Amino acid sequence: MKLWERLQKKMQESPRARSIAQYLCFVIIAAVFWGFLTFNNDVKLDVEVPVKMTLPKNVHLLSKVPDTLTVTMNVRGYKFLTYMFKKTPTLNLRFTDYVDGTSYTCKIDQGHLKKAIAALFNKRANIISVLPESITIRYTDQPGKKVPIRPDIIVDPGEGFAKYGSLFLSQDSVYVYGDPTSLNEINEVYTSHIEEVGLTDTLRRSVGFAPISGAITEPRSIEVMVPIEKLTTRKQIVKIDVCNAPAGVKMLLFPSDVEVTYRSPVSRSSDEKDITIAVDYNEANTASTSNKLELIISKAPGVYEDMRLSHDSVEYVIEKPR
Repeated sequence: MKLWERLQKKMQESPRARSIAQYLCFVIIAAVFWGFLTFNNDVKLDVEVPVKMTLPKNVHLLSKVPDTLTVTMNVRGYKFLTYMFKKTPTLNLRFTDYVDGTSYTCKIDQGHLKKAIAALFNKRANIISVLPESITIRYTDQPGKKVPIRPDIIVDPGEGFAKYGSLFLSQDSVYVYGDPTSLNEINEVYTSHIEEVGLTDTLRRSVGFAPISGAITEPRSIEVMVPIEKLTTRKQIVKIDVCNAPAGVKMLLFPSDVEVTYRSPVSRSSDEKDITIAVDYNEANTASTSNKLELIISKAPGVYEDMRLSHDSVEYVIEKPR
């Protein structure tokens, strides 16, 4: 009682408080009238109904079942609040109820959809329309065909980084399901196209497959990994080889080794002796006053970058047998 008296006193002292109170009264009165009008009339509603289809183990769908159906219905009075604020039940369809077994197509027309939805809502609503009006699904009950996966992946590492190691696929083959004619023509599947530029870290991604006419894959996606590593500068002292020298002929080189500077992935062992530097005996010109031969990088891992030699040529002396 004291609270009401304080409110009355406040409204008498403040014109703004009186205006707010009057506004709230009008809102409440309008809400009451709206409720009486609504609860005594049919209300038209659009409801999104989730769809789930139960399949036999040997059946694979080649086209997608809609995730939801848009159902337009008339409901009486206060019942519309149930559909506005309560979770909409899921429409469960059994594949075997709608397939005739004579073709690879399952079709559910609007009449069957309306009947199933009416049963879902226990006939408390009058179903006006359903969108889509019907569901047509292509399927197969044929065994799957195992085919290899061909990756369609292009990766360009950023400056100072390199692709080091093999492309990893979580599996190298998948099963393809489709009608017999389509399966006969499918001998491999490609991943969806991936192209990444300027990578500075290992690429890890779930990748789907390029669309296949008349068929689907199981699984629908695989995991891929492209290893990317930072490059570090390293050096090696490499002994220089002589190639194409005739039997019994000896070529002495001065100096006999060379320092090689290069960039390689951080995880690659710095102790690996995997670079070969050589001179070509056939390039030696005994008639020339110059006794120098150009150094050739004859072998080096492709992952090494910016290879440089401490000197680009060496002097030589040829010793022939007497």
